[in-house]
Amino acid sequence: MSLLLLPLLVLAPDAVPVDPAPPRDWAAALRTDAQAMHDDIAANHPGPVNALDPDFSKRNDAGLALALTRADKVKGFAGYYYALKAYAAAFDDGHLNIRAGDDAPALQARWPGFLTGFDGEKQVVKTRADDAPVPMGAVLEGCDGKPADRLAAENVGAFEGRWFLASRRFRLGGQLFVDRGNPFVARPARCRFLVNGTPREVALAWRPIAPEALAARLHDTDQMAREPIGARTLADGTRWFTLSGFDGDPDSADAKALGPLIDAMRADRAALAAAPRIVLDLRGNNGGSSDWSAQIAAILWGQQRIEALPGATGVDWRASAGNVKTLSDFRDHVRDAPGTSDAMKRWIDATVNGVTAAHDRGEPLWRFTDPEPAKTPGKPPAPPAGPVYFITDSGCASACLDAADLWKGLGAIQVGQETSADTLYMDVRQDKLPSGLARIAVPMKVYRGRERGSNEPLHPVHPYPGDLRDTGALAEWIATLPENR
Repeated sequence: MSLLLLPLLVLAPDAVPVDPAPPRDWAAALRTDAQAMHDDIAANHPGPVNALDPDFSKRNDAGLALALTRADKVKGFAGYYYALKAYAAAFDDGHLNIRAGDDAPALQARWPGFLTGFDGEKQVVKTRADDAPVPMGAVLEGCDGKPADRLAAENVGAFEGRWFLASRRFRLGGQLFVDRGNPFVARPARCRFLVNGTPREVALAWRPIAPEALAARLHDTDQMAREPIGARTLADGTRWFTLSGFDGDPDSADAKALGPLIDAMRADRAALAAAPRIVLDLRGNNGGSSDWSAQIAAILWGQQRIEALPGATGVDWRASAGNVKTLSDFRDHVRDAPGTSDAMKRWIDATVNGVTAAHDRGEPLWRFTDPEPAKTPGKPPAPPAGPVYFITDSGCASACLDAADLWKGLGAIQVGQETSADTLYMDVRQDKLPSGLARIAVPMKVYRGRERGSNEPLHPVHPYPGDLRDTGALAEWIATLPENR
């Protein structure tokens, strides 16, 4: 069982609210908040007491030192924000991240009339204004004497992290030609493209772009889809379940939709098992609680088959006062809520009690032990007669990856795009930094012996060659895959 209080989000700067910036000593705000970030990580993250990660505290100290050296260059919110983003990105951990606070000022955006995105290792023009100096499909070679791959790594990857992942580059490559005032990068001035094989040099004319227009343009570069959670039966009999989020908060829109959907799946299990194929659509799913995917797996394959799978050999929780409070508050909120499974109730009770007792004894880590290891009696139901596919995109992370691991182990077939990846540090707490300008997410536990390695993505059996936003074309393609014959 795994809990995640916050889905693993791609916290791009375009999510920053648009309020006027108040007068502020931005350098002082950065120094104070960077120190608070460092201390929160030191107090609540398992890394500083993880014998298998002896350099973690050095990375934390180095991140703070870099942020403090940048403080003198910070004149506004952009400098403050990007200094903290670089600090978080250096951990290469999607669960350790920074997001802007609700009262943060605006980051106004500019662009040169086009945006590029990744096609494999190439960066090509994916969207453009009518007067852009390069056509669609033009291949970026570099800007201002810097090659394209290095430019993207330094101007985007250094502030987002995990740039070695193809999924990360695909998801965020469109940010390269978006200028939000980051003072720690040089905005490109002259760039070289290949247009139908012919080199073309262009001078960039940067201009403002409205947030709504920019969001649409960025959507063209990453082709991410996120449809509402729901179920439907296609004309050919395919049972299609859209599972675009796994938020574990009972008050969330995800939870309110997933509870009834799973109840309906359970009641309709016989018809599901007889369907020509089942599609579990994870597009847009960044994580949440793995309890949802475990409930779906139990319906389709039986709890007995789940229990027969190998799993992580253990989980160590950081037994800090802050984590005790975070977990206790979550237990009070979720335990008796509609849709909370018996397994989740046992898990959260055991976890809170164990972490609390370890903290009281002064122990830095607590090893989770399944409070009810007894096996489910009887034989499992017959598995679905047709193939079960699950669709992933480049944003699939955290509990979405847990779902993919579980369903794959039970025989489901991954299609779509390569996933994102996560480290062995999981289950986050959120804390507001002293200025109120930003919030930090900090993992509370570390996996031991997980089969999927740290920052290891999952690759589809059948990569989808088209635009994942076109659900109709995607469904037709899935019906032609070899497992259907």
